[in-house]
Amino acid sequence: MIIKVLGGEVAIGSANTVGGAILVRVVNTGAMANLAISGVGNVTVSNTESIIVEKTSTTTLTGANMRAAPIAYKG
Repeated sequence: MIIKVLGGEVAIGSANTVGGAILVRVVNTGAMANLAISGVGNVTVSNTESIIVEKTSTTTLTGANMRAAPIAYKG
């Protein structure tokens, strides 16, 4: 998959909208952990795994040892 990066990575140890992005690449830089998605629930992200989350602009992401970057579909 090809992605278009729209901004720099940010730590999401505390609730963060990642600049109001709709599409976000999240990478877990530590041990297996839960990614909390406000208003939705939690998903488990394995260590060194990256996932792409589609969310609303006001939805926050929170996860220990995780970083997130706003992206767009490229295609």
